[in-house]
Amino acid sequence: MLVCYHVGVTVYKSKRGKKVHPRNRIAYIMSKFFSLLLLLLFTTTATCLHQLSTLNSSSSPAPSPSNQSSPPPAPEYMQQQQLKNIIDALIGAGDFAAWANILFNPTSNSSNIPPSTTATMFVPGNDALSRLSATATGAYSFDPFIIPYHVLPQRLTFSDLQQFKTRTRIPTLLPSKTILITSNAPDNFTIDDSLIVQPDIYTNAAVCVHGVADVLDYKVYGDAGQPPPSFVAPPPLPPLPPADETETVTTLPDVVSSMRGDLFFQDCIHFDFLDLLKLVSSS
Repeated sequence: MLVCYHVGVTVYKSKRGKKVHPRNRIAYIMSKFFSLLLLLLFTTTATCLHQLSTLNSSSSPAPSPSNQSSPPPAPEYMQQQQLKNIIDALIGAGDFAAWANILFNPTSNSSNIPPSTTATMFVPGNDALSRLSATATGAYSFDPFIIPYHVLPQRLTFSDLQQFKTRTRIPTLLPSKTILITSNAPDNFTIDDSLIVQPDIYTNAAVCVHGVADVLDYKVYGDAGQPPPSFVAPPPLPPLPPADETETVTTLPDVVSSMRGDLFFQDCIHFDFLDLLKLVSSS
């Protein structure tokens, strides 16, 4: 056994009973102390590093499932190819080729439309666009907000549109503006009182294009708070007049319908009361 020593005694005995010089004894004790200190330092450092790693992993937000599942945005060349396919379909349809020129026109602000995962586009016919005044360069001059108002940020085929009830509003890419379904009859489906004359001109997994008879008017229909115009839901027609007056009564709504686009494009074609009488008499 180790023999205890007294303070002040300069000679110590080891386990074997041999005398140990005080300097060697101090060196032995110091070596054991530093070994224990290094072991304690290593253990403390490892524990701190483990706690720090655990704290960082718990404090960092976990990636949301939506970010993990959402696909990356389509490359620019794919968006350009999709636009080219739409334009080719409009040109192939014949009656909507003028809208393709607007999409190609850099001054029409069509490039300002933000890319969307899915979209629905309503394309006016050539007759509706022919009422627009042409500039010296041959490009159409009209309100720059027309194009985004004709685009919905969701894909809706014609069968999807028929699921909506009359007076349903659907948001467009024009902020705070919506289109109004004025009739959901299969053979007379109208939005903003404009007949869908050729549904599903172009469709794929992300985009659907429909042909409409008139340019959609966001100033008349776009605000959800304002009442719809009077010609959206006209009152019932009176009893049929005698045969000699039937033609005038039945053709008057057609004249009003043909002039509907001029409420929006007042700088293109102007009608006065005499012009209206001429149209009625000629019909």
